[in-house]
Amino acid sequence: MSKRTIQAEDLYRFQWLSNPVLHPDGQWVVFECMSVDGKQDDYETQLWLASTDGAEFRPLTTSGTSNHGAVWSPDGARLAFLSNRAYGTQVWLLPMQGGEARRLTRFRYAPGALAFAPDGRSLYALVPVPREPSVGDVAFWDEGLTDKEVQEKRDEENKEWADNPKRYDRLYYKGDGVGLSRKRVRQLVAIDVETGACRQLTWEPEGVSAFSVAPDGKSVAYTTNRRDNPDVNWWYEDIYQVSAGGGEARLLCADVVARDLAHSPDGRYLAVLGHGQELYQYWSAAHTHLFLVATADGGVTRLTGQFPDELGDATGSDMHGQVKSQPPVWSRDNRFIYVLSAREGRCEVVRFAADGSTPEGEVVVGGDRDDYGFASDGGTRFVVTYGTPTHPGKVVSTDIAGVTPRWRKPRAVTEAMDGPVPFFPEREVRLDRCNTWLDEVALVEPEPFYYKSGGDWTLQGWVMKPARYEAGKRYPVILEIHGGPQTHYGYAMFHEMQWLAAQGYAVVYTNPRGGTSYGQEFVNAVRHHYGEDDAADVLNGLEAALSQFDFLDGKRVAVTGGSYGGFMTNWLIGHTQRFFAAVTQRSISNWISFYGCSDIGPLFVESQLGVSDVIAERERLWQMSPLAHAANIRTPLLILHSENDLRCPMEQAEQLYTALKQRGAEVELLRIPNASHGLSRGGKPKLRVARLQAIFGFIDAHLPDAGALA
Repeated sequence: MSKRTIQAEDLYRFQWLSNPVLHPDGQWVVFECMSVDGKQDDYETQLWLASTDGAEFRPLTTSGTSNHGAVWSPDGARLAFLSNRAYGTQVWLLPMQGGEARRLTRFRYAPGALAFAPDGRSLYALVPVPREPSVGDVAFWDEGLTDKEVQEKRDEENKEWADNPKRYDRLYYKGDGVGLSRKRVRQLVAIDVETGACRQLTWEPEGVSAFSVAPDGKSVAYTTNRRDNPDVNWWYEDIYQVSAGGGEARLLCADVVARDLAHSPDGRYLAVLGHGQELYQYWSAAHTHLFLVATADGGVTRLTGQFPDELGDATGSDMHGQVKSQPPVWSRDNRFIYVLSAREGRCEVVRFAADGSTPEGEVVVGGDRDDYGFASDGGTRFVVTYGTPTHPGKVVSTDIAGVTPRWRKPRAVTEAMDGPVPFFPEREVRLDRCNTWLDEVALVEPEPFYYKSGGDWTLQGWVMKPARYEAGKRYPVILEIHGGPQTHYGYAMFHEMQWLAAQGYAVVYTNPRGGTSYGQEFVNAVRHHYGEDDAADVLNGLEAALSQFDFLDGKRVAVTGGSYGGFMTNWLIGHTQRFFAAVTQRSISNWISFYGCSDIGPLFVESQLGVSDVIAERERLWQMSPLAHAANIRTPLLILHSENDLRCPMEQAEQLYTALKQRGAEVELLRIPNASHGLSRGGKPKLRVARLQAIFGFIDAHLPDAGALA
């Protein structure tokens, strides 16, 4: 029996797996499984347990709708995790020898980022507290309240917040997907595992972003911003150290703008992902680097001196669920540090020697796929979560013993790329049993291609055939443009693209300059130059695909993209008549108003567009705005925008729609309620399905008849 094609409604069947955590004995792993709750039109996340030999796989939690952030106690006897099963989101403890989970805390505001003390007697967490010094302490629900009473009080507090005026004196007072600031920051607290008693350890004005507990349990290192005028110096996260018993924190290191950090097993160093002096040259396009910071004196060594690629995973996908950023992971013998790194659309596990002997890095797990998370036993065993273009994500166990690490040589932007890289290590054990329904679905394997663009730069793209492809036929094309721009398409699944291919369209997508995974020069090239060589890269990629794949109908090409991809969609149709239809999503049309309305407006415009005075340089910003070229737009256009988008606010869509409608252009506006900028990745399931149907429906309704164009 032939396989069926994928449907938009299949969104309700996916299971998204992420954030593996290995048991101290290396024999078990806990990970998160997110799925759709169709009745509630929302998502549910449960914890699952698997043995690393693949023999056992079972759900670990069933209560509540959000169970996440699991950490094992040092002896492996208990699992701490966050759950919303009662009292809002709280810390819960589950005994692994049997028995029910026990609620440990009664925080008024949801905690996050758990870590055990080495002796297992305490848990550390980050807990939101009011920013104002007079009330800046951890708040608790009164003891003895029922869960119903807590919910009523939470509802009352939220209603009071919604119904009353809000007053701000900070530049960045809102966040997409979060809303207006409630003036809370996260502080570090220590929680007694037996009694639930809490001690607040920090009172940082800007809160704590990340932390790591020293192996001897005597101190905690954390990142925060104490710089003057943090509205302007918003980049900076310095490293501080506080005694586990409390007291005044000391500045350990201000020479690294830190993001994630992890103590070495011997406690002598912190492995830190962040930025050094390169930040001041490339700013928001700067590659992340790996540093060693000595815990005794704060001395800094950069371990990625000759490494050509970005650290971390910026691969675009609508199948990532709630993947957390991957912190550095040490080997138990203090020799190696493992991190994620992207190269030419793939993301892999790379290690660096702590003694600085491998500044070029060594790839130990990877291939043409998206390794978006991993855990290690400190030796050679790894549990990896990875996706492919035809699978949202698997959990596998693998062993790097005997594996010859692969070296990534530097590549000039004009040189050829690596080409296909097979999965390695060759042997892996699948630990999950999820998404088996995909075995019955005809999915399309994208075909990579390479082409030359401006300055003789080498670029990469992919082509997807229609799911029911027949040799000898020519098919209409949808050109997809990624957001960011400091992200990239790669070897990860897109439900959106698979569904468009299932509707009989070929899909073309490329990584124009400005995207990640092609080196520092490449990712920096778009800064201050939006709509220039990057626009040419997109069009040149389309023409290259048309010349290399004869089943593509070059006379019937539509275009769509979101965020930066929405900006580029608007820009292209204002400068060319190449497309029969366009769908612009969560887009930018006017950089001048974006500067004042976006949740990141000033910092984004200043770093990305090179404009520091929006009033004095308004003419330059205007000429870089698609709205300035709206009179040239002849392409039928659907403007799709979320009403709660604070990244690219709704006014961006309204301005373009009004300008085009007033001129009599063929344009429609689709407003998506109750959705933010991240609609395609984490919006309400019904709205995500409606979005997919709207994109295809508009394009297909404008598809020219092939015979009429012959």
